[in-house]
Amino acid sequence: MNNQKIGFFGKMKPLESAKSHFEHLPGGGMRASITHEVMRDMTIDQLVWWFHNIDQRTTFNGEDFNGGEIDSYKLWHPHDHIKVRWKKKRLNANGHIQPGSIIHINETFAGHMINEGTVVSQFDRDAFHFEMKLPGIKIGHVLHFYEEVDGGVLYRTELEIKCRTPIIGRFFTWLACRLFASEDMVRAWMIHNVEEVGESEKFIPQLYARAMAQQAEKRTP
Repeated sequence: MNNQKIGFFGKMKPLESAKSHFEHLPGGGMRASITHEVMRDMTIDQLVWWFHNIDQRTTFNGEDFNGGEIDSYKLWHPHDHIKVRWKKKRLNANGHIQPGSIIHINETFAGHMINEGTVVSQFDRDAFHFEMKLPGIKIGHVLHFYEEVDGGVLYRTELEIKCRTPIIGRFFTWLACRLFASEDMVRAWMIHNVEEVGESEKFIPQLYARAMAQQAEKRTP
């Protein structure tokens, strides 16, 4: 509890604030699951909007929009986040990002560097999931589940490193755990994930409200 990082908005949440579980899987591989504290006063609309616009820039300074321009992604975790971008967008008729889109994530935590593109496998009002591949072979996934509850949004995350492809799965699981994600890295990710998710309620509603107001202004003749 004494090692809490300081983000843009004060102390970031510690791992102990969430319900987390790490396990080694039969036949090799690992899984980390986290149930976060409720994102207070947030909605699914705000969260879905955030993932759509995660690569945008903002001047939000914690109080108003008169600060210097920075990547919005930095607000989520100023210590660990470097850059994020939508490398490929597959959109439906309503402009909603569809499975098959690719998001490129560049971040670092506890000395571990991530600089990879991941493929979206589901993105709707229930979940935002993507897959990790090495190369072309799925070796894991990151799952984000969310639902509106009393007081805000309940958010659950799961990271799994395991190749389930028949015959070659065990070998690729072994390879992934050594080249892509060690146990030390997965445990460090758990702390990172609790920290970033804990920041969501402190800025996403404000960014969403401003975006909605700007859209309304554009529609006004």
